[in-house]
Amino acid sequence: MRKFFFPLTLLLLACNTLPVGFDQLTTLPESGMLELVPDSLDYYGRHIPLGYADWLLLGRDEQYESRVLLKFPLKDSALDSVTGVRLILHPIDSTPVTFVCRACSTEWTTAAVTWLLADSATRWLTPGGDLWEFTLGTATLTRESTVVELDRSRLTLLVQKSSGIMLLPTDTGFAAITNMTDAKAGPKLVFHYADGKERIYYATGDAHIVDTLNICSQLTDLLIGASFAFRTYLKFRLDTLPPEVTILRAQLLFTPRTIYRRSDTLKLGVHRLTESYQLRNRHAGYEENAAATTAYILVAQDTMVSLDITTLVQNWVSHPDSFPNHGLLITAEPEWQRPFRLKLSRSGNTAPQLKIQYILPPPDRFSR
Repeated sequence: MRKFFFPLTLLLLACNTLPVGFDQLTTLPESGMLELVPDSLDYYGRHIPLGYADWLLLGRDEQYESRVLLKFPLKDSALDSVTGVRLILHPIDSTPVTFVCRACSTEWTTAAVTWLLADSATRWLTPGGDLWEFTLGTATLTRESTVVELDRSRLTLLVQKSSGIMLLPTDTGFAAITNMTDAKAGPKLVFHYADGKERIYYATGDAHIVDTLNICSQLTDLLIGASFAFRTYLKFRLDTLPPEVTILRAQLLFTPRTIYRRSDTLKLGVHRLTESYQLRNRHAGYEENAAATTAYILVAQDTMVSLDITTLVQNWVSHPDSFPNHGLLITAEPEWQRPFRLKLSRSGNTAPQLKIQYILPPPDRFSR
């Protein structure tokens, strides 16, 4: 037994001996990874103005319908000797879409018109647009320019009493049309006169409006979508991180299920909320410029989305008073993209999570 006493004594003495230069020892900074799940989450859907999209979308299927609105400066038109009126459109896609032209009976604005609103202060009497009952013309979009012969007997009402023309799809399929920003191929009306002359009117206002028709979402759904906007709200608690922390990387991750799409690439963005999100009215202000964006290309159903929000998280943690954490919105980016809809899980490996890689500053060497 005595032979074990001496080594044990040395071991005990060693454990109670301070290392040389302890007062000058610098402790390495702590670092690590946090994996957080949201403590609040929700979604809401909304009709949004699409008047400044890059194109005009016309078409419908069992889930969506998109109508096109056009406005021309016709008030000073001479009507006595008109022999014909043609509406000329230039489709971007090759999908044939048959449509009918009707005259709008309520004034609308490009910047604010939606399926429900004619402008920011006026609701349509009928969702989808207030229209005169008669038909101006019918046609089918083709890959080349499409010419619609308008009913000349309705010309006086179109010029003097209507507020533009609406195109309504009459069969399934979707096609995009060039808008008024295209000086050469934008929508135009051509008036033909008895003396062989013609007068061209270019669109001074245009938009498309979208409805979701028969989409029945559940209260527990988390959706992201375009054309008719679906937005998912998330909030992560960051209380465990001190203001002095350095965020090396913060990734918002989730694996959505694609419910509906009309494009191979779906663009997503994340926006910082500027005020508290209210679950009851499902609305809160948010920064227009996205904190991060990504192009989501569906390779397989389990394709993961990753959004880098390092700067956003750093500001939340370091400047809680001037940069409060009200949460974020995941949206289509921009929301006027062709219709798509993604569904997020609320729990499990595919649900949203925030992965934060951080490093803490060295502790005060004189602290006790």
